[in-house]
Amino acid sequence: MRSLRTAPPLPLLFLLMTAGALGTEWSVKYNQQEICALNGSTVFMNGTFTHPEHLTVTEKFWVIDPALNPSWPDMSQNPDYSGRVEYLGDEQKLVSLKLSDVMKKDEHEYCVRIKTDQEMQKYLGRPGVRLNVTELHIKAEEVTEGETADLTCKTTCNLTDPTFIWYKNGRPLTTKTIKNNQLHLQTVSSEDAGSYSCAVGGSQHLRSTAHSLRVRFFRFSKEFSTPGLRDQHQYEKEKPTAFPTSDLRTVENTHARVGMIVERED
Repeated sequence: MRSLRTAPPLPLLFLLMTAGALGTEWSVKYNQQEICALNGSTVFMNGTFTHPEHLTVTEKFWVIDPALNPSWPDMSQNPDYSGRVEYLGDEQKLVSLKLSDVMKKDEHEYCVRIKTDQEMQKYLGRPGVRLNVTELHIKAEEVTEGETADLTCKTTCNLTDPTFIWYKNGRPLTTKTIKNNQLHLQTVSSEDAGSYSCAVGGSQHLRSTAHSLRVRFFRFSKEFSTPGLRDQHQYEKEKPTAFPTSDLRTVENTHARVGMIVERED
């Protein structure tokens, strides 16, 4: 009967070299996979990468929509980004992009491209960072005096931890209730009518388009009546009148003086 032999253990040095070669592979990790930015603002895209240790990185840059452009050119050379792109960070394995004055046409996928001292050893970090660009706009309904009203500062994507700031006729509002992206008006009066806009903290210069809040309110009129021949005196009573907000006429006749709903817009 033949005896079984076990293979001799591999040298320790060989094992360490093999582990080192296989342990460091290509990878790119981004701090955020998706960014929502205000139109006109500045955004930062950050990440780190690793590469096989026997390679030396000679160049690293950012590319846009690599699936649509297989040549993967450096985006800083694109005329559409002239003066708006800056690569930050001197650390060996840090990649950072600063993109200024973002606009709607900048909505792309942004990826890191890495080249090394060996022509065939290159890497593209996909999936990259998806940039969405939004503007602020206000959603509000017409409101009648005495009601409550909520004005909403709307975006088309989700900003990261925004602090909303509200303005009336160009001046910051500090006495109204602000919750998340809503401005709450309790018991609306004609004094609440005006031009409202909103902004996000840190980007107050990027305000929404102004929205005019219209407040409808009742004016009470006095109606004069003659009950009958037996009762020779006249009496009067207050009567609210519900005319359309666009009708600003005063209606009068021989027996009644009738008021209207007035739409106020400062």
